[in-house]
Amino acid sequence: MRKQIFACAALLLMLAPAPGAAGPDELSQLFQALQGRISGQRARDYATRLWTHEKWFTLPAWRRAAETARTIMTERGFDEADLLGTPADGVTKSCAWTNPIGWDVKQATLEVVEPPVPDEYRYLCDYQDNPTSLNAWSAPTPPEGIETELVLMETADPEELGRLDARGKIVLTSVYTRGMKKQLGRFGILGFVGDSIEEATAGFVEANQWLNGWSDMPGGWWLTGHDSRNGFGFSISRKKADYLRSLLRQGTKVKVRARVDSRYYTDGQLPYVVGLVRGSDPEGDEILVTGHINEWGANDNSAGVSAILEAVGTLNDLIGTGKIPRPRRSLRVLLGGEMYGSLPYVEKNLRRLQDKTVAAVCLDTGAEDYDLATTAVNLYLNPNACPTFTDALFPEVLRRYYARYAPERRWSIEPFLMGTDTYFCEPMIGVPTNLVYMNAGSRLHHNSLDTIEKVDPRSLRELSFIAAAYLHSVADAGMDDIPFIAGLTLARARIVIADKAREMELRAGAARDGAALGQALADGLEAIGYGTGLQETALGSIARLAPAGRRTEARKLLAPYVRQAGEMGGLMKRQFRETVAARAAAGALKVAAPVRAEGAWEKEAASLVPRRFQPGTLFLEEVPPSEWREIRSSPHWWSRGNWAAAAYWWIDGRRNVNEIKKLCELEAGKPMEGFDLIAYLRFLEKYGYVKLAGPSRGAD
Repeated sequence: MRKQIFACAALLLMLAPAPGAAGPDELSQLFQALQGRISGQRARDYATRLWTHEKWFTLPAWRRAAETARTIMTERGFDEADLLGTPADGVTKSCAWTNPIGWDVKQATLEVVEPPVPDEYRYLCDYQDNPTSLNAWSAPTPPEGIETELVLMETADPEELGRLDARGKIVLTSVYTRGMKKQLGRFGILGFVGDSIEEATAGFVEANQWLNGWSDMPGGWWLTGHDSRNGFGFSISRKKADYLRSLLRQGTKVKVRARVDSRYYTDGQLPYVVGLVRGSDPEGDEILVTGHINEWGANDNSAGVSAILEAVGTLNDLIGTGKIPRPRRSLRVLLGGEMYGSLPYVEKNLRRLQDKTVAAVCLDTGAEDYDLATTAVNLYLNPNACPTFTDALFPEVLRRYYARYAPERRWSIEPFLMGTDTYFCEPMIGVPTNLVYMNAGSRLHHNSLDTIEKVDPRSLRELSFIAAAYLHSVADAGMDDIPFIAGLTLARARIVIADKAREMELRAGAARDGAALGQALADGLEAIGYGTGLQETALGSIARLAPAGRRTEARKLLAPYVRQAGEMGGLMKRQFRETVAARAAAGALKVAAPVRAEGAWEKEAASLVPRRFQPGTLFLEEVPPSEWREIRSSPHWWSRGNWAAAAYWWIDGRRNVNEIKKLCELEAGKPMEGFDLIAYLRFLEKYGYVKLAGPSRGAD
């Protein structure tokens, strides 16, 4: 009976309206203003202008695309539109990533010389006809090309190359050839021909994968000065590859001619573009919106960039005509190569990001056929290292948009995702960042199908509208909006805390003895308390919207909301205890408190407080893989359970290694096993990425 009372009380608390929960009229007025001005066709035209250059994926083409983006900003009347750059020399570092080497290609072909085959299979690759057919950063061949045999690699085991007669030849493989480059020199192979393709596109037998990297390191990406400049890679369709395999398996000798007219150079500049629409705030605060240019795909990411330009351009038009107020905060647009373009901006503007940038949005998104069932907007939230009100405000903008204009459309809220420019949320930068991605079943991702005719103006209009509505909402939010945003954030907090409690109840229900149940009880109480703390912090983050001189007043205004979140957490803890007690009684189990023995590792971890020096993530290009400790691939993409990347973001110069480990485990929902965090941090210290100190020095 007592458990039922707690459950009913929890439900009533979740359903009770939060103070200020009613939405402001300003959002409806903004929707109305955008409805008449935002243009999907204009955004589609921008995508065409960008993709004309971006599809070549060479350094000169990147500059032309960047110049086009700057021109569009100027056409739309941005207050600032600057084309900037960083050396593409393969040596210069932007934060902890090494800049790429310049690469250009005029033409590349691969054809079957013998035996005679139909033209469909004779002409395997032609870069001018299909830029995705050549692996980026492929090395040049002699002008006359290379004629050699094609040999078949049947397995995914690199050691098979040593058993093949592949020296001085080209290898046909279904293995992802971007990760095979390091095998070229080892086995004397001239190059690879591959038909690997992402699983979502496996049924498209005439499509081929686009390969955008050529690195020697495990998990590497763009070519830097730490990589060898040798070999080439071609990408062909599964249909062509299967035809060649059938010949080779029959014992037929297949001879091919490869020509690659490319060059490397180190005196170029990797471009990025920064634009600004000024706000009215004398404090100079900003909202950042970013997306990456310089990729093959029209959807990934000419579409995302064009949606940004249309969203901010339309807001600027409406501001100029007085249809909407000039927002308090400026809108800063950042367009550059994925990661490699945004990191130079972070390097030069870290203080601005830390002190003046209130929130960020990343549009790395396609805009495919609006009528496809899989074409749906996914909004990605922040990681636990950045609890924020934006994870409640942005979903509310989406909810209101779809309720008003497209109630039949699917959309979803997803956990934090990296793999693109969403790292601004990491604590050393501290800018809450939400990613908008229009999923189309991923069928166009990084393959030859992603051409401009696949970009739908209707989808682009939806993306542009949503982005513009959110950007203006958060850019103009002030003291008067705090109750509304706090109400949204508290409503989300109640749901998140209740969901965490339910998750812990399910785990406890699986316990089969008193010891397991006692461990589940301890873990559950810890997890609910941890989740509650995150939501309290998210509510506190709303004070950032107040002018600097009114932050104390804002925190007082927010105190009741924070208190209610804490009360919700306390309620869920009490209910969880009741659930565990009922489980013990039903199974005649005696709950045993867990005994946590502190071993030598834990004692050492308690004595070590790491401090880090670089924002973002680590790539480790300059460190030979033979020297790596605890990792097998570059840790540059954050994810739950990627302990190397996850731990790096929790390093703040105050937490000891035990505390960092626990925070990683709480976010991942599993123990850190098979990974020695101390050994990894000592490895990073050896190469100057962190400094390990004792607890007394940790706060320095």
